[in-house]
Amino acid sequence: MHTKLHIIGFMSIFSMLFSGCSKQPAGSFIITDKELVVRGWSDAELRQIMGDFQQFYRDRLAQNFSTEVHAGDGGVLRVRFPTDIKPEFFCWLINYFQYPKGFDLKSRTILVAGRATISSDFLPADQSLIGKRITFYIPTDDKDYDVIFAQADGQSYKYPFTSERWQRVQEPRLPHGISDLK
Repeated sequence: MHTKLHIIGFMSIFSMLFSGCSKQPAGSFIITDKELVVRGWSDAELRQIMGDFQQFYRDRLAQNFSTEVHAGDGGVLRVRFPTDIKPEFFCWLINYFQYPKGFDLKSRTILVAGRATISSDFLPADQSLIGKRITFYIPTDDKDYDVIFAQADGQSYKYPFTSERWQRVQEPRLPHGISDLK
């Protein structure tokens, strides 16, 4: 019995030392003033994708969860969240708008960006980002399908859904046209 406890203890220590753990708890950041900007989906398609997302996470989204969709110039659609959305769901939704189930993704170009204001420690060691605007996006040449990137104050970050911890990156991998989404 003692041997099993020692092995479990060692496994925990090795996991903490070598798994790239960060002090930041998973999904612990807070953002406000969230908005999605999407180009490549029609209004009806966007609403269907949003409905599918809501159905999939119905037990985890707030009961009063709602969205407002507004059409902009150049086929751009804006999605706002009057009753708010948790940051991790906001990130997952950006990814889902890029890769929804049941849609032909080969015959069109989809561009999705999220915008928000950082309201808490985005990275535990860097409080200078609090109050800054941040842009979320799916990176160019994404092969993982479970990560989003973000830029704030000239610095780029990635957020793998497997760890749900922000990591600084040197290469921003900004998609062409992301700066045109206004």
